[in-house]
Amino acid sequence: RKGRRTRARALSMSCALSAAGLASRFNRSVSLRPRTSARPASVPSRRFRARTRGCEIRAADVDNMTSFLDEADFDAMREAMSLFDEQRDTVIKRSRDITKASKVAIYCLHRGEMDKADSQIAQALAAADELSPLVEANPQLRNSGSYSGGLEEYAEAAIFAHFIRTGTVLPSKSLPRCNGDEYLGGVLDFTGELNRYAVARATERDVAAVRKCRDVVDALMGIFLKFDFRNGALRKKYDGLKYTLKKMENTLYEMSLTSAAAKRSREDGEEDQPEGKRRDGDGDDE
Repeated sequence: RKGRRTRARALSMSCALSAAGLASRFNRSVSLRPRTSARPASVPSRRFRARTRGCEIRAADVDNMTSFLDEADFDAMREAMSLFDEQRDTVIKRSRDITKASKVAIYCLHRGEMDKADSQIAQALAAADELSPLVEANPQLRNSGSYSGGLEEYAEAAIFAHFIRTGTVLPSKSLPRCNGDEYLGGVLDFTGELNRYAVARATERDVAAVRKCRDVVDALMGIFLKFDFRNGALRKKYDGLKYTLKKMENTLYEMSLTSAAAKRSREDGEEDQPEGKRRDGDGDDE
């Protein structure tokens, strides 16, 4: 057994030494070999040559493009789209001036500054007239939203100013720059401002003015009930009209309660006074 173990150890050591020798020879040969690039820089690879060949083919196709399509037709469409984008940007920027001037006019109307309100309405009208030729030449610009929304705000301000002066609703023929949808949108927005105006008059105990506002909104409610609005901006505004009418009715109801309570308190106070004192008071008043 000892002899077998000795021979096995000797065999394993000899194998290890031979493997180590082979590894050292391989490393020596690799280190002594000069390092050169796999391919000279001047020689392109197969993949590069195939890619270049494809580019040459596509370039040739581009040269022959005019044979199966009209490139000038596409250039004209591209120029038309660029012109439309420029005009659309102009309409959007200028329509903001219409909306801003109309909102300032409504603010002035609530404060009783009629002259300033008229000046702002005139500015909004001037901006609308400036954009009118551009919009009429391209109806898509009117339907984009900015210009139409600005005219709705202008109609709201003009209708509100007319109501404060005359107590009536401005007819659509007095606003020729607004179409039907824009005029109706302005009228529905006007009812919201009329509710704010009624609240302001209620604080002054002006029952007649509040009742007038309620009657106007009630009449408009009866008229708009005849319309069949589709789902859209006008439909949403119309749905808010009934809440506006309810708020005004509640305002009138609260004013009637406070008026009745004040009258009853005065009557109770007169009854509580002695008869002689009341006579003396009457004599003092005379």
